[in-house]
Amino acid sequence: MGAAAHLGIKLGEYDAAIRTLIPHYEELIAAAGAAVGATARTAPAVVDLGTGSGALAHAILKARPKARLVGIDEDAGMLTMAEKRLRGRLETVHGNFEETAIPRCDVISASFALHHIPTGRRKAAMYQRCFNALRPGGVIVSADCCLASSTALKQSHRAAWLGHLQAHHSRAKAEKYLRTWAKEDVYFTLDREVELLKEAGFGVEIAFRKTCFAVVVGLK
Repeated sequence: MGAAAHLGIKLGEYDAAIRTLIPHYEELIAAAGAAVGATARTAPAVVDLGTGSGALAHAILKARPKARLVGIDEDAGMLTMAEKRLRGRLETVHGNFEETAIPRCDVISASFALHHIPTGRRKAAMYQRCFNALRPGGVIVSADCCLASSTALKQSHRAAWLGHLQAHHSRAKAEKYLRTWAKEDVYFTLDREVELLKEAGFGVEIAFRKTCFAVVVGLK
């Protein structure tokens, strides 16, 4: 299923609609792009997993204008959008990022992509592949939903997400979005994400966090 279909929107509406669906979206993407600055290289080779419409790749170019970008996505329509946005600055690869070889690089990035990995075992394997693909001093940056560990905070964060959705959609539609995503996406706690990254060999920093949304940085 393509990203737009997964969200229940038309492809051409994606960039506008995503802001109505994800709280703090622009802050998250900006923080993830800036986090690429954790690598010392001025012209890093960047592999963007599930590159979508290229929003994160575009933000990375603001932090590292000389970056060389490769975007991997299995949605051909989204890759076309990313190519238009990046205007020749992005090399695209059509494929599932769990199955596609990750070239040697300095940065691996992802925004709202890794929650499509359904199990801890598979995510651990993905993080290990990323660690192996990165050069010494490289970083992995992921912007995604990372749940709180406590039940009370999880409920509070869900209520905040629902409130954001209801500011743009009917209550019934907002509830339906969250129910549908709960069936299709797999969100780990922030603690578990950190644990998996450390098990792969990364040092870990949290570059951004608001409610259940975070930018997690793994340093090799």
